[in-house]
Amino acid sequence: MNGNSSSVTGPPQATPQATPQAGELSLQAGYLMIVCVTIFWATGLVILRGYHETVPPIGISFWRWAFAAGCLVPIILPRLRRELPLVLGHWRYFAVMAFFMIGGSALSAVALNFTTAVNGTIVTTTQPAMTAVIAWLLIGDRLSPVQMLGFIAAALGIIIIVTRADIGVLLALNFNLGDFLMLGAVVGYSLYAVRLPRMPRGISLGVAVFTVFVMGFLQLLPLYVAESFIYMPVPMDLETGVMLFLLGLVTSTIPVFMWSRAVPVVGVSRSAIFINLVPIFGAILAVSFLGERLALFHFLGAVLIFAGIVLVVRRP
Repeated sequence: MNGNSSSVTGPPQATPQATPQAGELSLQAGYLMIVCVTIFWATGLVILRGYHETVPPIGISFWRWAFAAGCLVPIILPRLRRELPLVLGHWRYFAVMAFFMIGGSALSAVALNFTTAVNGTIVTTTQPAMTAVIAWLLIGDRLSPVQMLGFIAAALGIIIIVTRADIGVLLALNFNLGDFLMLGAVVGYSLYAVRLPRMPRGISLGVAVFTVFVMGFLQLLPLYVAESFIYMPVPMDLETGVMLFLLGLVTSTIPVFMWSRAVPVVGVSRSAIFINLVPIFGAILAVSFLGERLALFHFLGAVLIFAGIVLVVRRP
């Protein structure tokens, strides 16, 4: 759910000549929002990689979304009071959406404890295609041959980046439990995106996002308690608190708000292809803050990814 207060019921059938009405999001603004979302998500990956050994996965997910919900309270409280009866009337929709988004987030955090970053990144390259397939099955959103070519080009670009253009790396991969957990997270994110245009009428986006966050961390609560006793608790110190607040605000509240606002405007399949930008921005952040260096395969992969995005978003 990555807002304004208008309810979202389906992708608008806008033509290139259509002019957005007051309060509506233009197609260009929708694309810009989705690009910003990928930057925020890449930032979140850098933070998670730095703390995955000291903060348990369910704990970091629970407090991440709890902080995210808390950040929204001052903004949506007046609307929440008015819209609460509608929210309660559609609680099943929001419970399912929370299961897909927050559950997928927690599953990916757990997966990183069992698999390598290379394996995990390769598995996430299936998300755009997974989203397109689910959208076709559930809502009849079909892709043209050119768009299919775009998905393939972008996936190849990701594989080139994460394998450093070395076929030996790809052949040496051993998939394990963590990879299948990551695939489950991908399915959850895809189902969330596909169901976004079916948001109930009369509920503002801010209230909808807040409801998903609350239901999500409540669903995680039993697992968090069990993890604290069986595995390890979340460290209660200032550094961890600041990190969780940043995850909650910068990499959760803002991008999910923007994603939920933009997907119904841009379209499910067109928005999914932009997820392939996450590794590119992740590489840029790694170069900027971790001292890593760019190589030729980074540029080759980026060219294929951008070419794939152009093919997918172009209109006949």
